[in-house]
Amino acid sequence: MNLMFKKLKILIVEDEKIIAKDIESTLKRIGHESAGTVSRGDEAIKQAMELKPDLILMDITLKGEVDGIEAAKIINETEHIPIVYITAHQDEDTIEKSKATNPYGYITKPLDDRDLNTAINSAIYRFDVEKRLKEAEERYFRLSENAVDMIYTEDAATSSYKYVNRSAYELTGYKPSEFYESPGLIERIVHPEWKELYNFCRNQILTGELPVPFEFMIVHKSGKEKWLNQRSVVVKDKKHNSVLIEAIVTDVTERRNHEKQLESTTEKLRALSNYLQKVREEERLHISREIHDELGQDLTVLKMDLSMLGKKALKEDSVLSMKDVVAEMKRINSSIDEIVNKVRKIATDLRPDILDKLGLVEAIEWHSGEFEKRTGIKCSYELCEQDFELNIEKAISMFRVLQETFTNIARHANAESVKVNLVNQNGFLSLTVEDNGKGITEEEIEKSTSLGILGMRERITLLGGMWHIKGSKDKGTKVTINVPLDAV
Repeated sequence: MNLMFKKLKILIVEDEKIIAKDIESTLKRIGHESAGTVSRGDEAIKQAMELKPDLILMDITLKGEVDGIEAAKIINETEHIPIVYITAHQDEDTIEKSKATNPYGYITKPLDDRDLNTAINSAIYRFDVEKRLKEAEERYFRLSENAVDMIYTEDAATSSYKYVNRSAYELTGYKPSEFYESPGLIERIVHPEWKELYNFCRNQILTGELPVPFEFMIVHKSGKEKWLNQRSVVVKDKKHNSVLIEAIVTDVTERRNHEKQLESTTEKLRALSNYLQKVREEERLHISREIHDELGQDLTVLKMDLSMLGKKALKEDSVLSMKDVVAEMKRINSSIDEIVNKVRKIATDLRPDILDKLGLVEAIEWHSGEFEKRTGIKCSYELCEQDFELNIEKAISMFRVLQETFTNIARHANAESVKVNLVNQNGFLSLTVEDNGKGITEEEIEKSTSLGILGMRERITLLGGMWHIKGSKDKGTKVTINVPLDAV
């Protein structure tokens, strides 16, 4: 509603009855309602509490122990009602004394319609503005006090805090009262390595050259390190002739930790990619040497034998009998069989055909036996029957992880025995490899050079499975792999 046309209920406090009746008539003419008239200060207090009028017209000079100023003071303490003073003469001492009661205006006797209407409208307008402002301040205070972020206002010159919300305790470990008692507290808890940058950014904010947020590290009261993000604005307080920094501070420790983990993971993946490339080249070199050193030499010898046999047979004075030819051919055939076996061995090392022909269970059993023969480490196993659906990609991945685990045991574990267990349960195929060696440590698991471990983890994760490794000092290491079975 427009305040200029709002009908108000107004209490009149005037000790002269004729003037009181005149004011009452004037109020009705200008569209307001009288809440009654009283002539004493104590009566004004009582009526204000009972009737709760929209406004009070208060005569400053009243008979009795309580004058208008004293009555206004008491009403202000208990009720929130705007008061306009009525005075016969405006002496400076009286006006100065009345200011302590925060009056909403003054009217000089005798009153006319225009002056009274203007005074009432001005008082109600100011009262409404103050009410809205107070509600906004209370709303801001509630929002600020319940905010997750730390919010504070700091005097730039003295570093004293004008306001600090209660989230400061959660972020820094210090209560708002400690900030009020310790100017510049936030600067003092900045981590030593970040103090120079923090001070630089603070100065940039004051000069208006840093409009964007900045991040820094603090030392929490508990001793923990925390990352904070600060957004600031500079406000000039003309009333107190000072410059204020208003800031919102957010805890970004968790985000920073995730970024650090992501960076570490990226570095590991980059190293893993290089590692895989290196392994691939080493494997190619190994295959090349085997083909050259064994197959190449054997084939060369075979070629020479066949050539010599041919030359002997073509000589005119050859004394070769059919028996000699057959014997030589048998020897050459035996050499060919050896070459075939070597080719099969190379192929089996690259990809056991037993995995494709008989499945994962038989491949694990075969590889466990080969591992024991090659290393002398006793290998026992307990494997479920091959009655599950598992695509070749998952089977290969599980087999490669088993190979990598066996390789690590042979190189690093100093183990005497290994147990392999394969179980089909709850829609997952679970493979466990446990040795009795020295036991891998957490540091060895996490360090960036453990690329074989990282490769195993990534291989199983890509299949939607789970991979876990745990070591116990001098008791051994246990690797567990769980891969979801294919839907039947």
